[in-house]
Amino acid sequence: MTVWWIKGPDMKPWKILSSRQTYKDKWLGVRTDTVELANGAVIPDFHIIEYKEWAAILAFTEDGELIVIREYRHGCQSITLGLPAGSAEEGETDYLSVAQRELLEETGYEAAEWVKTGQAYSNWATQNNQVHFFLAFGAKKVAEQNLDATEEIEVLTMKYEDYLNFEGITPNQCHHAAALHYAERYFAKYPEKRPVSA
Repeated sequence: MTVWWIKGPDMKPWKILSSRQTYKDKWLGVRTDTVELANGAVIPDFHIIEYKEWAAILAFTEDGELIVIREYRHGCQSITLGLPAGSAEEGETDYLSVAQRELLEETGYEAAEWVKTGQAYSNWATQNNQVHFFLAFGAKKVAEQNLDATEEIEVLTMKYEDYLNFEGITPNQCHHAAALHYAERYFAKYPEKRPVSA
């Protein structure tokens, strides 16, 4: 059975006429495609930003508090309040391990229980990577942070409901908002897992 909103009779993928790598370093690549649309129009320079896969984590302490990180993010030139997150290494496909590593490095916490709640393209118009979303329960501080040279991270905890509903404190980040969407879907199915902090 064809699901009409996924695939219709008149919609076709673009045809890639040529493709070249126009930039690459250890963080990202830029691929430039010449593409032909279904109507025959040719776009000579359609740029795709190539990233490694990312992981984002909603981690809860044994007391049910959400672990959040406060840091400066240069893209928006703001001090932000968000979630632990990070990228896979080259060729790495075990995204649970990526999430566990990033949580430990950025916060010093390890969690006893992990659940993958979903994944979604970061920006499917011009990027090729997906974000993998995880919940982590029973987190304990086991180590000091192991930060990259560009990271200065303050680790905080707060009530989940406060983070879910906060407005106007810092700029919002779409992947963190998506993490909340997947978390809420999970908690709707498993209400007993919803964290309750004192």
